[in-house]
Amino acid sequence: MNQVVGDGAGVAGYQGSAQSGLSRFPTALLNTPQTVNVVSQQLMQDQRVTSVQEALRNVPGITFTAGEGGVQGDNITIRGYSARNDFYRDGIRDPGWYARDAFSFDRVEVYKGPSSFLFGRGSTGGVINIVSKTPQNRDFGVMEATGTSATGGRMMVDFNKVFGDFATRISAVGYDSDVAGRDFVNTKRVGVAPSISYQIAPGTKNTLSYVYQKDDNIPDRGIVMLPGSYFGTSYRQPAPVARNMWYGVMTPGQNDVEKTEAHNLINKFEHEFDSGLKFTNTTGVSYVERFNRTRPVQLSGLGTANSNLWDAAVGGTRLGTPANPLLPGTSLSDVWVANTNHFQNQTNNLLVSNVSDLNARFRTGSLEHNVLLGVEVSHEKREHYRTTFSDTYRVNLANPNPWVTGTLSPTTSATEANADGVGVYVQDQLKITEWLELLGGVRFDNFSATSNGYTITRATGAQSGFTSLKNDNNFTTYRAGVVLHPTPWSSVYYMRGTSANPTSEFVSLSNGQQSLAPVTSTIDEVGAKADILDKKLSLNAALFRIRKENDYENRGTSAAPDYVAVGTTQVEGFEIGATGSITPQWSVSAGYAYLESKVLNSNTVANIGHQLAMTPQNSFSLWSTYDLDPKWTIGGGAFYVDSRWSSAANDGRIPAYWRFDAMAAYKVSRNFTLQFNIYNIADERYYDTAAGAGFAVPGPGRYVSLSGRVSF
Repeated sequence: MNQVVGDGAGVAGYQGSAQSGLSRFPTALLNTPQTVNVVSQQLMQDQRVTSVQEALRNVPGITFTAGEGGVQGDNITIRGYSARNDFYRDGIRDPGWYARDAFSFDRVEVYKGPSSFLFGRGSTGGVINIVSKTPQNRDFGVMEATGTSATGGRMMVDFNKVFGDFATRISAVGYDSDVAGRDFVNTKRVGVAPSISYQIAPGTKNTLSYVYQKDDNIPDRGIVMLPGSYFGTSYRQPAPVARNMWYGVMTPGQNDVEKTEAHNLINKFEHEFDSGLKFTNTTGVSYVERFNRTRPVQLSGLGTANSNLWDAAVGGTRLGTPANPLLPGTSLSDVWVANTNHFQNQTNNLLVSNVSDLNARFRTGSLEHNVLLGVEVSHEKREHYRTTFSDTYRVNLANPNPWVTGTLSPTTSATEANADGVGVYVQDQLKITEWLELLGGVRFDNFSATSNGYTITRATGAQSGFTSLKNDNNFTTYRAGVVLHPTPWSSVYYMRGTSANPTSEFVSLSNGQQSLAPVTSTIDEVGAKADILDKKLSLNAALFRIRKENDYENRGTSAAPDYVAVGTTQVEGFEIGATGSITPQWSVSAGYAYLESKVLNSNTVANIGHQLAMTPQNSFSLWSTYDLDPKWTIGGGAFYVDSRWSSAANDGRIPAYWRFDAMAAYKVSRNFTLQFNIYNIADERYYDTAAGAGFAVPGPGRYVSLSGRVSF
């Protein structure tokens, strides 16, 4: 099959690059005392990956979470902890709320464990770094077209041209597709990613890249979760309605919609000195506009006399009692749910960031040093405007009506926030002998934010009800480790690292958060890595514990402040993985993670001892391909995610699932390949994400795709 190498870092198969795509990781990944998973370009091609979420399905210990209104872009957890704000593109934070398309990806890297030392605030469970397609020193072109039975299609192009010391590349995508088995849900997207590099001198290079993506989607708000009394359990579960059931609104002007426009501009300057020094300066500007309008339907008021499960005025029937509101065997056609949360949001995120790294390799006597010095500065701005609808209608669970109307509120709540960050860090990985290395690093950060809230009267534009909150934090993080090399192609390591989450990390503040200290996290990890079979297959295993302390919680009462500092959580577990080639014809990517999560201390006493939200104990992925001959390649995979609680209250549970996919590719000629993929072969009904105990979002049903790929 055709191989299109992204940035020349060795992605000619499933095995990840030997070197990180970040200047902050100056040593080979084999020598880094940390779990790093890489989803390669070839793996994404074989699976016909269209998004970062689909790519991350190959990484153990990652689950997906629905945000407010069901969808807030890429919202994931790593090892039990949210990483919504821990997406990076080429080492620059990408905080916007949108679904990142894979058309501009060379590969996806996942750095597990608290990583504030290298990435600043956040990163409790880990971070995701997208390595972009950038210019190569050779000419090539790729055109690809895909059609699917889910009703839709996708067109991609990728062209690279060299002009002396300049190299240019442009990738683009057009995408319009429904979701198999789901009514109304649709993704419509265009994107373009031009880039240019200039080899200024043999050791000096500058690369300028830009990624633009525009979406106009009908989002998925999922399936309502019913109380446990309906199922005979103590917890809620998704309603047993048809998979295609959709509870949104299609009325023009009030219809569910998600529109995003994302811009990412990155300039990377690299200079290598003769003395073993390398300087890298990366500047990034990210701007994302997002408008969404939605009606997420969920049950509320259960167990009270005002339960809205029934309403005789609209033909509903009173079911059971307030203490047991929905009895087993109840016909769902008799159940009416109040619409209490119909709204529209406009959210704008701006980030300007600069990272400077100086890598120095030198010796002092018999010791070999690999020193990293770095400075990061950033400015962020976030604007959020929310308007609600005053709706009086009810929704029937078995027969929802999408053609309804509501009245837009005369006022809009607004929040405008700014944040500035400065971080400085130093690290030394000291090679004492061929079989022993020591690592130590420390970072200091200042992160300050100001959040202003007010109300806008839509008719006049008048502003009132001003509030202003400020938060200024200094925090120090570190990491330390030891790496042993039993052989030149293997390593055994121990690492301890920390992270810090200021309450303003999302560039927003609520009452009470402004006075709270950063939340701190600590990881201890013991692991092993090995490159076997002539370094064609990479193996990894790790045993770890993450503890997050001084977390804050919403009190859930009318008493001020809304947020208080209380709470300790912990995740213990292990994971194993294998990526690469077993034989020249047989490629594999596999991983398994076991996570034991627990709330150790909480302001909500009933939550103590509970598992964390969206943290399955077991998750597993396997994908493998085999070249039958020079023309035919076949492959397939299995993905398993254990059942998991939808919130720390452990009052809603998402069932476990298996999903099986397969592919076959035929190389018609040297430059033309046909590929057939089938997804969810067993047509398994499963749920990818959930939001609290309110609703769960189904994954796609069975569908197939046929692709044609031309390279020249």
